[in-house]
Amino acid sequence: MHALLVLWDLSKGSNATFEELRVYLREQSIARFEQMAGLRQKTWISSPESGRWGALYLFEERAQAEAVIDHLNASPVVAKTGITPTHELFEVEAVVEGQHSGVDLLTAGLARARS
Repeated sequence: MHALLVLWDLSKGSNATFEELRVYLREQSIARFEQMAGLRQKTWISSPESGRWGALYLFEERAQAEAVIDHLNASPVVAKTGITPTHELFEVEAVVEGQHSGVDLLTAGLARARS
């Protein structure tokens, strides 16, 4: 299994706000990635304090992660923000899910919460 970390530094003058990116997730991105072959999980992350937005992907095969890297510059987030992301590819050593409240991960997150 392979992990890909992709980060945008929105503090460098982004053309999109965090809320605009959340709307994009709800309306377009989540559905698109639900159909991606070999993607085990994608977790979108944000830190308004540091100005960073990104995602952590888990793929079955390295080539699947590399295909995402090959298309990062054509990402809709690049088009919306005007910022090219950084990325790093990792080997997955282990995965665990600990004791938790039982909230389904597929319904969790700020983009899923409607105001």
